[in-house]
Amino acid sequence: MPELKTDPELLAALKRALALPQTPEEVKQQRLSFIMGSLKSTNEITRAEVQEILAQQEGRKVT
Repeated sequence: MPELKTDPELLAALKRALALPQTPEEVKQQRLSFIMGSLKSTNEITRAEVQEILAQQEGRKVT
């Protein structure tokens, strides 16, 4: 099996990205994407429905 090597420029970019704080909106979108990616492909729930459920759990209105 060949040894894997990561591009040093990519590693540097990832390290810089770690230093940047995420905005609340970015965290919300990342959470939504994680949930959608975790659902089975046979699940018929929509992205909008997941957003509504999350908003209800957080006590806020859907935007």
